[in-house]
Amino acid sequence: MSTVERSSRSVGRPRDETVGPLIRQAARELVVEHGYERITVEAIARMAGVSKQTIYRRWRTKADLVLDAFLEHARTSVDEGVSKTPIPVEQELARFLNRTFVALQETGPAIRSLMAWAQHDPEFLISFRERFIKPRRAVLRSIVMRTLNGHPRDTERTLHAAVVALYGAVWYRLLLDEPFDAQFGADLTRVILNGLAPTQR
Repeated sequence: MSTVERSSRSVGRPRDETVGPLIRQAARELVVEHGYERITVEAIARMAGVSKQTIYRRWRTKADLVLDAFLEHARTSVDEGVSKTPIPVEQELARFLNRTFVALQETGPAIRSLMAWAQHDPEFLISFRERFIKPRRAVLRSIVMRTLNGHPRDTERTLHAAVVALYGAVWYRLLLDEPFDAQFGADLTRVILNGLAPTQR
């Protein structure tokens, strides 16, 4: 690259790194209030105080932006609470579920709207599954996997079934708008871990 080319690329307005969080927050708040289908990029831009071009320079589509917004919320409110030091798996799993429940108190209606929209938009369903669902499963899997050390070779199938059962119970209550509480988290944890316990012979 020539000196002239390097100089020309250095000229211009630097990217404002404070704008991205504002846009994601606006997107999340609007989806929580109105649902995914009813919001537009224009509405997000207006609430964030930026232009649509600013949004499209960072995200290709509304779906990309909204998924980023909810991924950020899930990471900061749920995933980052995973203990960095070993604690009993029952305690860690119950804590993870409780953090999930607290997060869903804010975002539950919005997550339902994303799931509903995914049933009508195959491309969005793929993005939602790959970018939002799979990372959530991976974090939960890392916790549950600790209970299966030393188990026989069907460990992977058992682990998959346990993760699906856990998240299936959460999604069931979410889609039916049933309440989440610490007692439900404790009961669900106990049921799953009892099922994973080695069979006594």
